[in-house]
Amino acid sequence: MREPKPYWRDVPLELRKQVEERMESSIRTATRVFGGYGPTATFRIFLEDGRTLFAKGAGLGSLTENWRVLPLEEAVYREVQAISPISPRYYGSVSTQGWHLLLLEDLKNCKKVPSWTEALAIQAMRDLAHLHVQGIAEADKVEAMSARGVTENWLSIKQNSEEQHYFLELFHENRDEAEAWLDAVLDVLIPLEADLMRQDQPWGLIHKDIRSDNLRFRDGRLVLFDWALACRGPLLFDIGFFFPSLEGEGGPTAERLLPIYKKEMAAHGIEFPEYAERSVAVCAAGFFATRAGKPPIPQLPRLRYIQWLQLGPALRWTSNLLGLPQPPQLSPLKEE
Repeated sequence: MREPKPYWRDVPLELRKQVEERMESSIRTATRVFGGYGPTATFRIFLEDGRTLFAKGAGLGSLTENWRVLPLEEAVYREVQAISPISPRYYGSVSTQGWHLLLLEDLKNCKKVPSWTEALAIQAMRDLAHLHVQGIAEADKVEAMSARGVTENWLSIKQNSEEQHYFLELFHENRDEAEAWLDAVLDVLIPLEADLMRQDQPWGLIHKDIRSDNLRFRDGRLVLFDWALACRGPLLFDIGFFFPSLEGEGGPTAERLLPIYKKEMAAHGIEFPEYAERSVAVCAAGFFATRAGKPPIPQLPRLRYIQWLQLGPALRWTSNLLGLPQPPQLSPLKEE
């Protein structure tokens, strides 16, 4: 099932004229593009001079959240220089009543993932380390990260029977075993969640939403887009929440990749306290644990599957890192 994205025919004529004026070329045709998990307006525009362009933003059918974060993303493209080597080129934006589109470099000829190779994953670690090093100086250009929705998920599972039910139903074939595992580990996990936001660790500019659908490889180097959630936060958040996506899609594990990232950062004098790795692993697992088992969201029909895909690796990494017993295997998602 795909997200309910608007068609190019829904785009007002005035907005199309603005695109042509900004790009100094007529539009030959355009098609909607699928990617991500929401109804964001996304198009590939074919110009008469042979260039192609990627347009994304808010318009017909967009969620309130799309409208809220779009100006934040545009500000990052316009004001934060550190992202230039690792992001698509930004050509400006166009807007009219009920529509606002960012105009970006088209990455259609760049390499998509999955499938992941170890070489690509290692390159991603190195490029993210470079972004984090360069972004520290510009971290004050973005908002500070909020702990909301990130640091109290295991506590919520303990205190809220409905939350616990949704989580345990993900193991419906091994529910009793999962319940025993949860009882054994919850009081270990809960105190570690709060450590995520401690200030005595490296903070800086983070993307905050790194997944395979938000990246490409151009000439062997990482390119990140969808900067709507960029903020000032713990640097390990970017890496720790990326690992479950990588492993879930067949890539290398956190245990293989984190030392590479940390070595790159250490070369620039940036070291991480021991608690930082534990807390981000626990928070990543808790984030997906409180979401993957909940009912589907109609406008984001694939989101629960992606969260389920990341939950298994996040639980494995957390349990391994903390020396806890491994949970039982997740059951296949039930058909709705």
